[in-house]
Amino acid sequence: MGLVVAVGGGLVACASLPDPAEMRDSLTDVTEVPTAPDAAEDLDADRLPDPIVEPLECKPYLVITARGTGEPSSGQLLHRVAKTISKARPGEVLTLDLDYPADTDVAEGGTYGVRLLIDTLNVQAGACPDQRFVLLGYSQGALVVGDALIDAAIRLVGPTVGALSDEAAERILAIVFYGNPRFFGEEPYNSGDYDTATNGILPRPFGSLDAYADRMIDFCVAQDFVCQSSMNLDETGHVAYFKNDMREEGAEFVLDRFDPLPADEGDDAETADAGTDGGEG
Repeated sequence: MGLVVAVGGGLVACASLPDPAEMRDSLTDVTEVPTAPDAAEDLDADRLPDPIVEPLECKPYLVITARGTGEPSSGQLLHRVAKTISKARPGEVLTLDLDYPADTDVAEGGTYGVRLLIDTLNVQAGACPDQRFVLLGYSQGALVVGDALIDAAIRLVGPTVGALSDEAAERILAIVFYGNPRFFGEEPYNSGDYDTATNGILPRPFGSLDAYADRMIDFCVAQDFVCQSSMNLDETGHVAYFKNDMREEGAEFVLDRFDPLPADEGDDAETADAGTDGGEG
């Protein structure tokens, strides 16, 4: 299952993905398999209304990462984004890696991921009155995060697992996607050298994330067969984010939405950051 991909010799052990054809098939199966996954019933919010998570620490910011299909527990694309954010605001950021399967059974694992994310945000909104949320998603993780945010009727995964409370939705400060299979080329929050006339493998209806449009950025490169649906299954485009500047751009986008630091703390953070070489990957 694990095909280790190397781009320019620098991505070994940073980008472990399933075979591209297997990944494409696993995504398209979401709309082609006629029966709902077991998780749709097992995690039905009407049947199981109690949250499946416990409250976390009440730091000012909670950054949640949702990894891509087949990514290992370490060296994930989003780790550097989260680390950059956390280092810029010492002591203020709690980071959570969404513990969902992220395997090729997207309907089953994605359903669990949507329920897990919704419950986490709702519980935190109730437990931590001042905490705000940052959501980062890569590949299947972007599908999971995005579907958790939209109306259940237009989700591809998790239509039965409940919805965000209004309070939790308001607390979402920033959303950053990479290689999103539900990419829609004409959305105003997109970024990259993508073709606006080309959508992802499973495009989300235009405007379905309008409520978050001023809080999000969706990165896509032209050669990415996932966000620029293509039968040319060259995996190098889908892992290009490990080598281009988009992780840094994503972290910058998030930090620009944080409350400003007092002047002296900002100077200290810049000095500390200047002495580092910037994370894994």
